[in-house]
Amino acid sequence: MSSPKVIICYCKKEMSAIIQGELPGAAVEQFTKPLSDSALAEKAAVLSQAEVMFGSPQLMTNIIPRCTSLKWIQSATAGVETIMKAVTDSEVNTDIIVTRNGETFAKSMSEHILSLILASNRGLYKCNDQQRQAVYKRHNLLAKPLSLSSVGILGLGCIGRETARRCKVFELKVWGMTRGAVAEDKKSPYVDEYRTMSDLHEMLSECDYIVNILPSTAETRGLLAGDVFSHCKRGATFINVGRGDITDEESVLKALRNKWLQYAALDVHNPEPLPESSPLWSEPGVIITPHMSGGHISSQGFVQDRADMFVKQYRRYVNNQPLEYVVDEDRGY
Repeated sequence: MSSPKVIICYCKKEMSAIIQGELPGAAVEQFTKPLSDSALAEKAAVLSQAEVMFGSPQLMTNIIPRCTSLKWIQSATAGVETIMKAVTDSEVNTDIIVTRNGETFAKSMSEHILSLILASNRGLYKCNDQQRQAVYKRHNLLAKPLSLSSVGILGLGCIGRETARRCKVFELKVWGMTRGAVAEDKKSPYVDEYRTMSDLHEMLSECDYIVNILPSTAETRGLLAGDVFSHCKRGATFINVGRGDITDEESVLKALRNKWLQYAALDVHNPEPLPESSPLWSEPGVIITPHMSGGHISSQGFVQDRADMFVKQYRRYVNNQPLEYVVDEDRGY
């Protein structure tokens, strides 16, 4: 198979240089921002020849309808809902293969999750509040050992499994929730209890830390909305690094004010960015981070990992080998 045209829709020059160095036979077109109408017209011939696309979902959507020869899209991110919508809406080619980034976020996101578990467990957020008030006391800060605590991970893909492995270093009991039952030979040695989505209430009642890593799909949107948090174990911490629409602002606020949750650590939001007017900013017990758990785009590790991921997938593609992390259109991930 001849090397197809590759469009890098959005990436740093360093990433493009790595890809071009590894794939000297491929033609690479680099874009760093969405194309204007005039730029789309100017690039029409190139876009019509594109067979492979790689990059940021948010920035490639206006290109997809112009790529009439497109066969494969590799997302640089784990979430692909914007790509799937663009492909469906454009009707360019209903047979386009979409693959997600299912491997390069595991280290960074599991580190982020562990940092939040440790900080909430040791009372560091309360310590920070006391420091600003010049209060020196510890009677309300003494923590339960992590070895006597449990964590429930919603979503056991690559990120969830790596989070489970790292939690086991601290001897946490690990619960994992999957869409369906998992065969014995597919189970992770780092997950003590497997449950499906129908067992959500049981998991909430048993775990000190609830970690959401689920994608945004019709099945997961609103999964933790309403009074679902009322089933949580007393003093539980909710950590969301998946998608913001698994719950909503009102549900989180109600859970905190009713003491169903002690902390809500939110790295993803609905909408994003979180509006300045949101009461979550000032609500006690809320920890807000700006969708940063996946790592920083300017770090060398970020650039190298994602370039390597694409190069590996590209080589599988041109050699007619099955691609990894192919998105199921019905499931949405």
